[in-house]
Amino acid sequence: MRKFNIRKVLDGLTAGSSSASQQQQQQQQHPPGNREPEIQETLQSEHFQLCKTVRHGFPYQPSALAFDPVQKILAVGTQTGALRLFGRPGVECYCQHDSGAAVIQLQFLINEGALVSALADDTLHLWNLRQKRPAILHSLKFCRERVTFCHLPFQSKWLYVGTERGNIHIVNVESFTLSGYVIMWNKAIELSSKSHPGPVVHISDNPMDEGKLLIGFESGTVVLWDLKSKKADYRYTYDEAIHSVAWHHEGKQFICSHSDGTLTIWNVRSPTKPVQTITPHGKQLKDGKKPEPCKPILKVEFKTTRSGLC
Repeated sequence: MRKFNIRKVLDGLTAGSSSASQQQQQQQQHPPGNREPEIQETLQSEHFQLCKTVRHGFPYQPSALAFDPVQKILAVGTQTGALRLFGRPGVECYCQHDSGAAVIQLQFLINEGALVSALADDTLHLWNLRQKRPAILHSLKFCRERVTFCHLPFQSKWLYVGTERGNIHIVNVESFTLSGYVIMWNKAIELSSKSHPGPVVHISDNPMDEGKLLIGFESGTVVLWDLKSKKADYRYTYDEAIHSVAWHHEGKQFICSHSDGTLTIWNVRSPTKPVQTITPHGKQLKDGKKPEPCKPILKVEFKTTRSGLC
């Protein structure tokens, strides 16, 4: 007689009954006639597009800055042609120049809700900030000269535009067209220099007399121009390139920063030589020798404190 193990038989019965019950449950949950259809995936990569939903922090690659002290608006231009406007906390706006050219300078029409932007492609734009979404009202393209500096006096309708050739063109802000008034470089310097003075790096009006325009050329020459008589009142010459110029608030002095790290202070009526020459970061040598050259001072401001000038 053949022997068998009763325990194995019981285990087999138990396994068989459990598998049968599982199949029955599956059939109850998913009857043969009600199977879920398979979903065909049709979405492709071209159905999606990456876009910016928020911008946070200071603009990337800033290249120009302007501030409206009345409306408390800060404008920042970038090397990619972007324009960011910052108001009170939590209020900001993003705009983009279509050309994508770098913003080289910004000028507010103070308390008028307007802004002028100068781009590296020699184009000027007038922005209207009084609407919900800022937009460009007018544009002006310079074709024969490269724009290097702009100046818009307070509450003035005239925008002064300096160029690489050393000339200054005057734009009517209301119509955004060129006027017939041009300050030519050769007439500005006349016989004070035998060579070209270089690009215009600074333009500003006298704080006490808007009819007097201070023009700084890269070579180191500065000219005080009378807009009414259309001639130069004074010419100031220094042997180092100019990076920045600033008026004293009384309009009797101005200060220049130079490529060798020096600062020169000039009296308006004394064009022969500066009244003071300072090298703030240079080591002062003995025996009255000229301090060693330093890195250029790119920006200077002429401020007054209770103890004096700074």
